[in-house]
Amino acid sequence: MSVPTIPVPEPAAPPEPVAEPAAAERPPLSALLPTGNLGVLVAAAGLALVVASFAAFGLHGRALVGAVFCPSLVLLAAIDVKHRVLPNTIILPASLAVGLIVAASAPGAFLTHLEAGAALGGFFFLFGTIFAGSIGMGDAKLGFLLGLALGAKTLGATLIAFAGLLVGALYVLATRGASARKDSIPFGPFLALGGILGFFLG
Repeated sequence: MSVPTIPVPEPAAPPEPVAEPAAAERPPLSALLPTGNLGVLVAAAGLALVVASFAAFGLHGRALVGAVFCPSLVLLAAIDVKHRVLPNTIILPASLAVGLIVAASAPGAFLTHLEAGAALGGFFFLFGTIFAGSIGMGDAKLGFLLGLALGAKTLGATLIAFAGLLVGALYVLATRGASARKDSIPFGPFLALGGILGFFLG
């Protein structure tokens, strides 16, 4: 007489750990560059600023700084308006080029420019760290570029940037009402405006 057997289920394999979603990667620079009419406008404005820099300062190191600094600001402003990002792939090479030009053309003033860049970039970094969501790290790096290019004129450019930001915020509140108080406004375009005006008018 056979004894009936009761099937015993095999132990279930331990569940595999669920992989956490990877942090969203920033798009490549090619996907951020302005295209169409905006791209043409950015290119035309950058070229005009290069010509204006050499017209204003001649064949001088300061003109070379403007030829790198101002078109970079225009491009960064356009990207920040649309994508809310200030790419390192533009800021870092521009900072290196500006630093090298200042060091070669005005070595006696290089330390002043470096200190101005460190002061403004450091201020933005601390402000953004203390007040999360206010100023991004891209703005801090852009602040360093401004100080490196402008030196003693950095304060005036920064005041222009903050004044422009205030006007922009008031305009948004006036046109969209109190519900727009939580909307973010990109700071990069205002820093670019302050940097360009500070460079030519300072």
